Amino acid sequence: MLPPKLTVQSPGANETATVLELGQINILRRPGLRSIRWESFLPARSGPYVTGRLADPAAWIRAVQSARDSRQEGRFLITGTDLDVNMAVAVESLDYEERGGEPGDIYYTITLKEWRQYGAARVLVGNAGSLAKSKPKRSGAPAPAKGYTVKAGDSLWAIAQQVYGDGSRYPELYSKNKDAIDKGNKGTGNPQYTIYPGQEFWV
Repeated sequence: MLPPKLTVQSPGANETATVLELGQINILRRPGLRSIRWESFLPARSGPYVTGRLADPAAWIRAVQSARDSRQEGRFLITGTDLDVNMAVAVESLDYEERGGEPGDIYYTITLKEWRQYGAARVLVGNAGSLAKSKPKRSGAPAPAKGYTVKAGDSLWAIAQQVYGDGSRYPELYSKNKDAIDKGNKGTGNPQYTIYPGQEFWV
């Protein structure tokens, strides 16, 4: 028995947010799962209102219940109308009843909900099937390290000013050449940042 009315619900999942100076904005998200609902009845006897082959109402109800209990999806298809629908669905709810004076007829309300394929991704570890992506190679060669020979009258501040354009970066210069500077000052009692002509530094 064709239902007199078919309802399709297509919920949205957009979000409204408030941005300073701009006010409210609408953040577009993928739509929610559609649902299809209708009411009708399954006649136990033939009549002018019956289209197609007459099925046993109780058997039809049992088949729908079995599909739902076994978590089996199906496909809902309507073509040739203004409301074309073709999507995978699962039974969301089924309500039915028998009424006095109409033995064997079953009145029902059914809701089908859109079903989407899902599942955990399989990740293979090791050489075969590794999903790890290698980092893209940088173009060109790395800049070569530069050397500096200490001259008479030099200080770490003066060298940092000359090389980096900022004398206050002398701690950075010291850090790069700490071993050489500390070795030159070992046992002299001179301050930590004392340097000597002829020393070779990395800058």
